[in-house]
Amino acid sequence: IKVLRQLRPFFFQVALRAAKDQFHGSSTYWASFLKNKDIDKSTQKSLEEELDQVNRKIVDAHTTFSDVTDEMKRISDLIAGADSQAVTVDPSPADVFKALRYTDVNILTTSKAKVPVRSHGEGTQSLSVLLLFSAYLKTRLKADFDQNAEPIVAIEEPEAHLHPNAIRSIWHLLRDLPGQKILATHSGDILSEVPLTSIRRLARTDTDTRCFSIAHGLLNSEALRKLNHHIRRNRGELLFARCWLFVEGETEVTIFSECADILEIDLHRTGVRIIEYSQADLRSYIKIADALKIRWFLVADGDKKGEQYAKQVKNHLDGRDEEQHFRKLPDQNMEVFLCKSGFGEPYKKRIKHEQRKRIHSTPDSDEYWSELIQALGNKHSKPAMAYEAVSIIRDMHNRADSTVPDLITEILKIVSSKN
Repeated sequence: IKVLRQLRPFFFQVALRAAKDQFHGSSTYWASFLKNKDIDKSTQKSLEEELDQVNRKIVDAHTTFSDVTDEMKRISDLIAGADSQAVTVDPSPADVFKALRYTDVNILTTSKAKVPVRSHGEGTQSLSVLLLFSAYLKTRLKADFDQNAEPIVAIEEPEAHLHPNAIRSIWHLLRDLPGQKILATHSGDILSEVPLTSIRRLARTDTDTRCFSIAHGLLNSEALRKLNHHIRRNRGELLFARCWLFVEGETEVTIFSECADILEIDLHRTGVRIIEYSQADLRSYIKIADALKIRWFLVADGDKKGEQYAKQVKNHLDGRDEEQHFRKLPDQNMEVFLCKSGFGEPYKKRIKHEQRKRIHSTPDSDEYWSELIQALGNKHSKPAMAYEAVSIIRDMHNRADSTVPDLITEILKIVSSKN
């Protein structure tokens, strides 16, 4: 076991990395640099002679010591054998390595002031300790342990107290540490830099906590590139979610987010993240979710494109209950669904005279709202109109005249449940 510990030494960096605990003569990492006596004997002797002269000058210049020595000389009157001139105040012996022990690490500020690292903010201190640790592993590890030593390094919350920009940058420092690294993090920014196959997700099950990961080869290079862009680079926090709610576009994101608020369902507290999938590779998303045991639920439009998405979902269910993973809107899109549910006023008031000519159905027919939405085209912001529709839903909900459409309520309850 002793040999193993020399070959595979284990180091643990806690989240609270205070400089005062690490930059002193008794700490593991800083002390290793202090104890490394790489000053040759002749240089050491010369320096200590100079130190002795300087120390003597300092003591001699401190005139108040004479008050003490004058009084102490009376000792010859009280103790037999004492020489009345034998009392002196001498500097401590000149010791180069003792002088090194009391050195201070300072960081030069923009105003050119030297501020000790222990007096900086917690973020700077935490980063300084990690850099000291990095220097130790790269230059002192093999001297302190074994020439063949390869460390196992565990670091808790490397992002602690750091600015968001610094968090993303710190990954390069962590990546370059020698040995095997085990990082525990709550930062989506850290995950935005870590290769997907290096991520391990710990998740509770009914009986215990298990570790899940993404196997090498699960995705081809093109799918991995897309996923890196949509999740890893831009939304690393998605990998912390308990459930992914897949929706086609921005309108659906608005509707589900706002309706959850109306229903007092806290999507953040329940670990639900809403993902637009129309511009992404849906199959890759589902594969990643299943590999990491992140629950998922998909909402598709009732058009032909929605049918294609529905087919992809069914191909990945592997015997699971479709009701717990998928709903298709009864109408061709969310806008028509909202209008038919009684919240079409924001859309109706934007129809201009020339657009109204394209609507051939009467307001009480099934085709009316489909033709109206089609007549609007892309000249108006659908998410903006969705916000107006939500305002109507909220107002009617507060007056108890109506409430969130049943289908929206049902989906939100499924994705926010603990099952």
